[in-house]
Amino acid sequence: MASASIRHGYGRAYPLLAGRVRSTCGRPRLASGVAGYKYLHVHEDDKTGVVTLQLNKPPVNSLNLDFMNEIVLELEKRENDPSAKGLILTSAGPKVFCAGVDINELHTTRAERLTEFWRAVQDMWLRLYASKLVTIAAIRGHSLAAGCLLALCCDYRIMAKGFKIGLNETAVGVVAPFWLRDMVCNTIGQRRGEFSLQRSKIYSAEKAMAIGLIDQAVDQADVAAVAADQMDKWLQIPEVARRLTKQQLRQPIVDKMLRGRQEDITFTVTHLMQERTQNIIGSYLESLKKPKTS
Repeated sequence: MASASIRHGYGRAYPLLAGRVRSTCGRPRLASGVAGYKYLHVHEDDKTGVVTLQLNKPPVNSLNLDFMNEIVLELEKRENDPSAKGLILTSAGPKVFCAGVDINELHTTRAERLTEFWRAVQDMWLRLYASKLVTIAAIRGHSLAAGCLLALCCDYRIMAKGFKIGLNETAVGVVAPFWLRDMVCNTIGQRRGEFSLQRSKIYSAEKAMAIGLIDQAVDQADVAAVAADQMDKWLQIPEVARRLTKQQLRQPIVDKMLRGRQEDITFTVTHLMQERTQNIIGSYLESLKKPKTS
């Protein structure tokens, strides 16, 4: 059972994760980019306490290990910053929010590497889903697989019309982890969640809004402005009441994930290392190399 400080705490760090997630401090930041990152652009508004985090790994913001470590580092930094109030997650480019994990990371039978990679996926999800901040996804392009995961972690999702979103893990031989399944079913309902996950369903922005996968579908040119307007509205709610409500709503899935974290890693790594899974992933990678027919 969670301690009273975790259930009702007002600590600076989000109490739901207090002392329960490994620290990322000490990991080297890779290459030099905006704010010292290779794959992230970070823009701070000192007046509002809102940070805009832009994913910047062209062409499709695929998540490799280094990219996810950067995301975790930045989220951890903001979580422990008393002046931070909100975070807008978006993409630097206009066509793809995030196309998911870098499939090359999964095309290996090196158990140590797969374990490190999957733990980073878990860390990224925990830091964003359990964040005390108001989090808004400003989705300016396609959002697939782990890109959809990132969006679902946020409190509110705005997406550009004309683009698609969904979880297509099964199509490339990957099994969605239990904590992702629970989050999806909490968002769009059990039956719709089962159907979407098993069939690797991808939805238009309009359809995604109709089923509750996103909250608003707007013209691409309006995504940033709508996200800023929504952030203003969310920040008008008394912070402690909003934060504790979010904590109580999300704590059951987080607790379940933390209890089953090692089992999740073991299952996923074992599954990914199987020959049939590697063959499916390899075939998918080969298909990406083929020129698209008109």
